[in-house]
Amino acid sequence: MKNLKMYVVAILIAVGTTVSANTTTPEKGSETKGAVTTQIAELLKNPEMVIKKDIEATVTFTVNDKKELVVINVESENENVDAFIKSRLNYKKLSTTKTGEEWVVPVRIVPSA
Repeated sequence: MKNLKMYVVAILIAVGTTVSANTTTPEKGSETKGAVTTQIAELLKNPEMVIKKDIEATVTFTVNDKKELVVINVESENENVDAFIKSRLNYKKLSTTKTGEEWVVPVRIVPSA
């Protein structure tokens, strides 16, 4: 009888844990983050410079009330990449509802095939 009670309690804990684990909802704005990242990727397509190896940068930006992307900072080892990213992104329109927040997006530019 004691073992039966222990098994029942173990099963209830396992079921309760499984049910509570499946009740999470996606974070609000997760679609927005993906949409913004996709739009930035489109704006940075086809760089007009020769790229011999992967270049990584971190872009910090905000979206103003006119829904324009305003680049705050670009962290990269290559000054040409900084200028390229700023020229391609600064004051370009985005289709997002979130304005005034500061975003940080990693960017990787790869050589074309």
